[in-house]
Amino acid sequence: MQTTTKHISIILFILIFSLQCPLLAYSQTDVLKERVTLNLSNSTIEDLIQALEQRLGIHFSYLSTQFDPQRKIDVRIVDKPLEEVLAEVLQLTPANYRVDGRQISIRSGAQQSASLRGYITTQDGLPAPHTTVRIRDGQSTMANAQGYYAIEGATPGQHLLEVKLLGTDLQTHRVNLKEGENKQHFILSYTSHHLSEVLVVGNKYEISSKKQSEDVARIALPYLENPQVYSVIDKELIKEQSAITLDEAFRNVPGAAPSKTGAGMPAFFSRGFQTSENFRNGMATYLRTGIDLANVERVEAIKGPNSTFFGAQMTSFGGIINYITKKPYETFGGEVAYSTGSWNFNRITADLNTPLGKEKDVLFRVNIARQQENSFQYQGGNNSMLIAPSLHYHVNDRLALSLDADYSSQKGITPAGWFISGTLAERSFNDLNLSYKESLNDNSLTSQQQSGNVLFQANYKISDNWASETKYAWGNGAYDDLYIFDLIWRTRDSVDRILRAFSDEQTARHNLQQNFKGNFRIGSLLNIAVIGLDWVQNHRYTRYDGLGYGQKVFESVDLNQLSEAPVIRIEDVQHILSQRNTGYNQTTQKTLGAYIADVISIADRLHLSLGLRFDRFINDGTYNTLSRATTGSYTQNTLSPRLGFSYELLPERLSFFGNYMNGFKNIGNQIQPDQSISVFKAQRANQLEAGTKIAFGKILNATLTYYDIQVSNSVMNRVVDNMNFYFQEGEQKSQGFEAELMSNPLPGFNILTSYAYNHNKFRKANANVEGKRALGTPEHVVNAWATYALLTGSLKGLGIGGGYTYVSDAFLDASNQFILDGYHLLDATLYYNHPKFRLSIKGNNLLDVQYWVSDGYYARPQRPGNFLASITYRF
Repeated sequence: MQTTTKHISIILFILIFSLQCPLLAYSQTDVLKERVTLNLSNSTIEDLIQALEQRLGIHFSYLSTQFDPQRKIDVRIVDKPLEEVLAEVLQLTPANYRVDGRQISIRSGAQQSASLRGYITTQDGLPAPHTTVRIRDGQSTMANAQGYYAIEGATPGQHLLEVKLLGTDLQTHRVNLKEGENKQHFILSYTSHHLSEVLVVGNKYEISSKKQSEDVARIALPYLENPQVYSVIDKELIKEQSAITLDEAFRNVPGAAPSKTGAGMPAFFSRGFQTSENFRNGMATYLRTGIDLANVERVEAIKGPNSTFFGAQMTSFGGIINYITKKPYETFGGEVAYSTGSWNFNRITADLNTPLGKEKDVLFRVNIARQQENSFQYQGGNNSMLIAPSLHYHVNDRLALSLDADYSSQKGITPAGWFISGTLAERSFNDLNLSYKESLNDNSLTSQQQSGNVLFQANYKISDNWASETKYAWGNGAYDDLYIFDLIWRTRDSVDRILRAFSDEQTARHNLQQNFKGNFRIGSLLNIAVIGLDWVQNHRYTRYDGLGYGQKVFESVDLNQLSEAPVIRIEDVQHILSQRNTGYNQTTQKTLGAYIADVISIADRLHLSLGLRFDRFINDGTYNTLSRATTGSYTQNTLSPRLGFSYELLPERLSFFGNYMNGFKNIGNQIQPDQSISVFKAQRANQLEAGTKIAFGKILNATLTYYDIQVSNSVMNRVVDNMNFYFQEGEQKSQGFEAELMSNPLPGFNILTSYAYNHNKFRKANANVEGKRALGTPEHVVNAWATYALLTGSLKGLGIGGGYTYVSDAFLDASNQFILDGYHLLDATLYYNHPKFRLSIKGNNLLDVQYWVSDGYYARPQRPGNFLASITYRF
């Protein structure tokens, strides 16, 4: 009862806060009630309208024939509502105009009139905000953050329509307006990449416009209308922070505590769960390397269980990561960059884009990166390479084809993982007798890792209301050799070295997806819907040896006599492996998913979201080449629903939302000690979430949310008749609060900050875990980043920025005794941004903090204080 009351109290608090937010930003909830103070002398009606637009953040749509915009006036307005100003100065009654959000359309008198509405998008399907739409010799308007525009009071008949965005070519279209409502959508001859380059002049364009995503809900849905929470890290922020790998970008995600998998793939903890799989352009991958940001346009962190749209094989109950790769655009251009830094860090990148042919219907782009660095530890280092070509073919107004790929490789020393044993009395890594710079590794144990991705996509416009999206992705990874040292701490001064050797591994994942996307009305209800099929097939072929598990292979290290510890070299490892007769394991899994979702808009402000997925999972089992036996095969069917709503308290400015979201993990059948077979169901996670989203242009963008995740059907053990049986009775609970704020309060000044609180525990589990917190999950996470750039004057383009990260303590053992210490990180940057070049220097971990990150099992020491300097030339 107390828990329920607490949940209701938190939701009521968020709702009350939502109702008060307009007071914080604009002080009135009705645009006509907003108060104005103006003093204009020897000015025109047009000057008055422009002053009102700038002062209140509104936009007027009108005909020059409705009144003389050049009529001279003297106006002194002191703290009057806009409604009175319109009546007294322009002699307009409410019958003479229409208010749509923050747009005021002035109507013609009693004559016949027409309206024109629609959406303006880029060639890659994203909104084109701030685009001006004008009827020649008539009304004009500007598209909002979602690319939506509306013109009222036009004269029926033939017109020339002009569509233009600052910095782009004017487009003209002939339209035939009929009396009443007319719809016309426009696609600019530019991609979102080109528009962002045009609009970013030492400053970001409106933050909310970047929040829209095609992949989060499988449809293009405005952020305020989406009842789900997600964060976006765009390439401008990535450049500001001099981020190089995907895990560096995670620090901008509310509640994300950076992590690493054993082989170094990027991961983080979110909402009490680890997220370690990464989608690429909304499609599956199978990586065996890190992810280089040289080919990344933006990163989307989608919060909570997401199985309805993304299935089970790559999703986490805490959320998923989807990174969007760079796409070709319509003009020749690119950049070359060089970076250098601590520990002999050297990196060169190149980005080349060019249209092929005079018609510019075929576009090509390629990104290349080459990097080398040593480790801050006595042993270690890494070399990496990336090449990522992309081709786009605009066949006609209905069909567009694209093909992109990337290949990356890494060669270096895999950092050792620190693990604690039950005999260790110490309760923190800071209490152990080993230098932060000592790895107990050897540079001869070089690992070689590779990853590749290919994506083909066909977008076809079936009609004005329906479109087809077909995608095929192939992702693969390989370990030619992977050597991972585990340092098992027995006492403060004693460490066992265990080696996990993947002498060969190959992975592949095929993903075919077909989506039909609709935008239509049923009666007065607007529907944005998607119907999709999703097929995924995984292959994994591997040979694995654990050297030192069960039977000791390498001598323990006495840290008081470290110089006498034997060095383990590659020759020693290969000799031991040659004496082992380890077979290869081959695993194949398949998933066929079908899903349908619809967002229904009621009265323009209320949006209901419904979704359902049917998922059939087929595990063909694991075949061992030595025993020639296949084990672990099973089939499982699962339904995954989702529900949500969003209500815009202020249209396009403030919304209150709530959702129920579902996630699941397939669990195989279990052979019990008495040789009986238990058929298990999928593990389930059900999330309830409520919050508010705020989008007051550049002034303030924020998200506040409370969530509650209940996990059921977890497998646990119980002793029956002196035998250890498996039961599907385990339960876990995770709840918390997240806040994200983005603001551009002054020209050139940008702020991004977030705070997250998470409380989780195993409610029903094995005796040593029940009532405990999940491993590696911090209770508090704080992130902040702020920059200021000069936008005018002789020093235009000069900027300074700084960042702060706080991650609280976490536990590294099931009994919650060993503490993974929390940490505070401070970063700073100084840069000069010129249209032709960019110079920057970045200091990371300026406090020189020694800290570890964990994957929930092992922990690895992270870089102490370091610097990075970069120069970029653009062409």
